[in-house]
Amino acid sequence: MPQSRPSVFRRILAYQLILALAFSGVGSAYAALSTPPVLGDVSVQGDSAAIQNIGRAMQSPEARSPNLPNRNTLQSQPTIVLPDMGDPGGDSLSRVDERHYGEMIMRQIRPDPDYSNDLPIYDFLNQMERRLLLAAKKAQLGGANEQGSGAYNFEVFAVKDSSINAFALPGGFIGFHTGLIVSADSDSEVASVMGHETGHVLQRHLARQMDRQGMNTMIALAGILIGALAASRNPGAAAGVIQGGQAIAINNQLSYSRDSEREADRVGFQILDASGYDVNGAPGFFQRLQKATGIMDNGVPAYVRTHPLTTDRIADMQDRARTVPPKIVPTAVEFYFIKARARMEQSGTTSGLYDLKNQFESLSKQSQPGKQMEGFYGLSLIAQRQGKIDQAETYLQQARNVAHASSTSGSPVQRQSLSLDITASELALAKGKNEEALQIAQSTLKAYPQSYAAGAAMVNAYLKLGRSSDAIAWLKARTKSQPNEIIWWGMLSNAYDQAKNVPMRHYALGEKYALEGSWLAAIEQLKIARSASGSDFYQNSTIDARLREIQRQYQDELREQSKKGPMG
Repeated sequence: MPQSRPSVFRRILAYQLILALAFSGVGSAYAALSTPPVLGDVSVQGDSAAIQNIGRAMQSPEARSPNLPNRNTLQSQPTIVLPDMGDPGGDSLSRVDERHYGEMIMRQIRPDPDYSNDLPIYDFLNQMERRLLLAAKKAQLGGANEQGSGAYNFEVFAVKDSSINAFALPGGFIGFHTGLIVSADSDSEVASVMGHETGHVLQRHLARQMDRQGMNTMIALAGILIGALAASRNPGAAAGVIQGGQAIAINNQLSYSRDSEREADRVGFQILDASGYDVNGAPGFFQRLQKATGIMDNGVPAYVRTHPLTTDRIADMQDRARTVPPKIVPTAVEFYFIKARARMEQSGTTSGLYDLKNQFESLSKQSQPGKQMEGFYGLSLIAQRQGKIDQAETYLQQARNVAHASSTSGSPVQRQSLSLDITASELALAKGKNEEALQIAQSTLKAYPQSYAAGAAMVNAYLKLGRSSDAIAWLKARTKSQPNEIIWWGMLSNAYDQAKNVPMRHYALGEKYALEGSWLAAIEQLKIARSASGSDFYQNSTIDARLREIQRQYQDELREQSKKGPMG
């Protein structure tokens, strides 16, 4: 991606670094930044943090699969001291505080240009997570059945990045790079990675290493690191803060411990099996990663750097899969459309779109139905972006025809596709067929009541038809049930604008800014809303209460950011 664009990956890397520094102690962290470590006989050269991680994991006989041959030829290695994971019932961060810090991080990530706002992708990932979590609850897996303030409210989002990576943040937030989705061959492979990340969250591998002092250190370092990231976005500034030799130490700090990885593998496998996905998803995906990139080379995927992958772990995954009776698990047709959308998200420039069109044309001519669906749907998306609506509709119908032909009688694959229907509604709207667009969106929302994409498509159709009161009524109900969703507040602000309701437009915009962490802008919007004429007593009371609450939250966050921990 162009270097001048802000990168959410850098921001995420910074926050993961903050967590790592908090876990390991400031003194040792700064020492690591200045002197790249050497583990055993694994030397550090170039971008080789992955080699350190793999070497560290492979040095212990406890990390071996019992089915692998003995390593009598290996030289004896020094004992590697891993960070203590801590007592889960002791001074670890509470679930409420964990969510609080996760939301702080997300307020920085969501406004970033590399945060994906593609709603069908968001729907796909979160529907998958709901399926996995439901299976975890039925299987009575630890942490999945917590109630009230102790329950995790999972949210999975995508990052526009072609690298193969996924990560978990405090509080149940999980990120997927679009490159991982594109690289997968089935939805079971994506689900296997998501199950693994869910395992990290449920087993509290982040929170169990955080005590209050560690979190204070994290907050104190946040401003420094974000400032460094801002400087790195200036082409004229030195961009070596998270590059070169320092990146080696940082990547090493970010890695999960061997025990955490094995525990997440175990929990992830149980979740995957209970949810009905193919349990061969994980070993299949990582085996292909291993063959495609070579685990021991310098081009190792980011996911392997932060989740040390060895042949032992792959063998352990295969061992577990062999305990489950073989079964055919068809891949949902929606997966192939999501792959096309993920490619579009990471395409970036106009020249990238040209290359992508050629790629989609090639896919559409393949013999495999999945590749054909991805190809035709991708061509439809490109034509839509170029304003060639008739051509987009033709490609969309071709994708739909292949999908219907692939969904044989009795198959668990649904004939209705969220992505196809959302695109059909958008194309109808582009052609001025507003009623048709509304009918498609309403039908899709009925089939997928939790879909963000279908809800947004319906609201857009309402507004095109001038039915702002219908849009407002639906959005008010949705913001009440999902008050932390930026998209609904933004759309509600637009709906109030169309209805000429000035105070409530600014109120909704203030809520949107607050969720993005733009506290001063949020406060300003609420003050405008309070001073504008046209609001009733109830609305004024609501605005006043929210203004006081947001001012309090802003002051609380300023106080937290001013904490210095052991350095202050």
